[in-house]
Amino acid sequence: MLDFNYTILVQFANLLILLILLNFFLFKPVLKALNRRRAYMQSLSEKVQEENRQATEIEKSYEDGARERRRPILDQREATVKEAQAASMKVIEEARRELTSELDKMKERVKAESDAALQRLSGEADRLSQEVVARILRRHG
Repeated sequence: MLDFNYTILVQFANLLILLILLNFFLFKPVLKALNRRRAYMQSLSEKVQEENRQATEIEKSYEDGARERRRPILDQREATVKEAQAASMKVIEEARRELTSELDKMKERVKAESDAALQRLSGEADRLSQEVVARILRRHG
C-alpha cells in the first residue's frame, strides 16, 4: 500500500522552486531581450519610414520645381535614396549583430544559471533520497 508522507510534498516544493528559478533566470530574461529587440526593430522601421517619407517629399518638390532640370535632380534624388537605404541597412545590420550577440550572451548566462540551479537541485535531491533511504532502513532494520 502506498504511504503518503512528506517526501511527496518536498518533491513538489522542489518542482515549484525549479519552476520559479526557470521563470526568473530563463523565461523572463529571454522575453525581456525579445521585447527590447522588437522595440528596437520597430524604432528602426519607423526611422526608415520617415526617411522614405522625406525622400518622397524631396521627389515631389523636385518634380514641381524645375522640369528643364529634371534629369540631374532625379539622379540626385536616387543617390540620396540609395544613401538613405544604405545607411538604414547599415544601422539595421549593426542592430541585428548587436542583438544577436546580446542574445547569445544572455543564452549563455541563462544556461549557466540553469545548470547551476540544476546542480543545486540535483545535490538536494541526492541528499533527500539518502535521508529517505536511511530513515526507511532505520524503520525496517
